[in-house]
Amino acid sequence: MDNLNLNSLLFDPDSFFREKSKNNIDFKYPVLIILAVAIIAMGSSFLVMNKLSGMFPSDMGSYISTAAIVFGIVGGLFGTFFYWLILTLIFYSISYVFESRGTFKRTLEFVGYGFVPQIFSGLIGVVITYWLTASVDFSLQDPELLAKGMTQALLNNPLLYVSQAVGILCLLLSAYIWVFALLHARDLSVKNARITVGVPVGLYVVYMMYVFLFTAGSL
Repeated sequence: MDNLNLNSLLFDPDSFFREKSKNNIDFKYPVLIILAVAIIAMGSSFLVMNKLSGMFPSDMGSYISTAAIVFGIVGGLFGTFFYWLILTLIFYSISYVFESRGTFKRTLEFVGYGFVPQIFSGLIGVVITYWLTASVDFSLQDPELLAKGMTQALLNNPLLYVSQAVGILCLLLSAYIWVFALLHARDLSVKNARITVGVPVGLYVVYMMYVFLFTAGSL
């Protein structure tokens, strides 16, 4: 079984996937990558829900903590794997326009490798979440005051914009990797692979930029 060469994956994905195409389909590393993204997502959810549970009486707080674990597992773990599947389905479907070849399993495997940059952006998100939960007074019993305090902490945090910028850059790096993933998994030309990846990712980047600019403009 081949080792995961991160340097090649991030900076020379064409060679990385060309070599992977010679091997049998292997989901070990893609699953580990998606699992890492999911664990980071669960960590952010647990940080927030753990703080919120302190607002309630002990019995209810225990219930909230249990609900947070369930929500974190369902949303973070299963949600991330579901996102991987749906994104692959989108790429696989769009590539049909270009008379592509290659199996769905190979496409799923290769798309999984493209989530590596999301690990870094997810870690930045955890840092931001920790900073926010530490700066908000969760002892406030008035939900309106609590929501206002959380909003102010969010908007006054310059790291928020760093996090959003890093998120967009990491998504673009993932898209760069996915272009070559589709090129080799679906036997596409570089141009057609760029279109296949660029349409859905481009729309999402536009959405992220809109949210970024809208949030910055509300300060």
